[in-house]
Amino acid sequence: MKSLFRKEVLQMKAYHLERPLCDVKLNQNELPRDIPSAIKSQVLVRFVQTPWNRYSKPYSEDLCERVAAAVGWKSEGVTMANGSNVLIQALILSAAVRQVVMTVAPTFSLYRLEAQALGNRVVEVPLLKDFSLPKDDFLRTMRIKKPSIIFLSNPNAPTGNLFPEEILIEIIEKAPGLVVVDEAYYPFSGKTLLPALQQYKNLVLLRTFSKAFALAGVRAGYLLAHPSVVKEVRKVLLPYCLNVLSQIVVETLLEQVVLVQKWVMESLGERERLFEGLQCVPDVSPFPSAANFICFRVKGAKKTFKGLLEQGVLVRDVSDNKLLKNCLRVSVGTAEENARFLQALKFLSRPPL
Repeated sequence: MKSLFRKEVLQMKAYHLERPLCDVKLNQNELPRDIPSAIKSQVLVRFVQTPWNRYSKPYSEDLCERVAAAVGWKSEGVTMANGSNVLIQALILSAAVRQVVMTVAPTFSLYRLEAQALGNRVVEVPLLKDFSLPKDDFLRTMRIKKPSIIFLSNPNAPTGNLFPEEILIEIIEKAPGLVVVDEAYYPFSGKTLLPALQQYKNLVLLRTFSKAFALAGVRAGYLLAHPSVVKEVRKVLLPYCLNVLSQIVVETLLEQVVLVQKWVMESLGERERLFEGLQCVPDVSPFPSAANFICFRVKGAKKTFKGLLEQGVLVRDVSDNKLLKNCLRVSVGTAEENARFLQALKFLSRPPL
């Protein structure tokens, strides 16, 4: 059977995340509250009134116009897909097959997975010990390797830190190809390169409705770029990939700006309380975060992860990366979930009797 598949596929590891049973789920940076029933009812009414036997527009053009109006960008510079992961794949398909894709390490694993699947050589520049971007090293590597696409998550995942705008702009100005800045956590950081889109045609921004909009299960993301970039990406993006129900859900949530802002503010408040709580736990070192999660270092990550799970709390083990040795990542949950997590962590830090 192996002879039937490309060597790039055979050599790569599939994306995998176990889903053990737990009472408190804090491992995937989801918003901890579900969409209110009243809003779900609005969605269902609209869905019932929509013909199911007809295709919608191939690239969700009507929804793109609504997104463009919401973010302040031209509609022909927006395209949608069923999750920003699909847009990552489409960007690589359109600009980098058997080429060089560049990013940093550690960062979002899908950049490497999708790039390798399409036969690219992936070049990762290690972050510094404080997770900052080594500008000179990055620019030198970029000059030598000449990547077709650069992926930078800002805030970065799983570290949670922002990269300085002036460094990102310098990279964009000197890059030989596309620079994709993944702003999945923009609502929590408040920092965006959107104004730079007007000047730099090789800049692409990725956004998602999975985080701040509480729509992780709906699968909807979008891309912001110069219209000429969107035109080429759409050539390889499967048409009709965002179904009618997902479009209606997103349209409905775009009308709930005040509610979404309220959710974000709640998460920011809980993030600060969670960070302060982590600082008070013996042998735990949290790192500042501009996202809706916190990366923290413990004495033994594997043992702590297992101990938390035994108490019903699921976090993310990110300790396999050298720079993240003995690190775990916890999503910002509700006040009750965060308290439960901190209580479990403090219990594990107690000295044995």
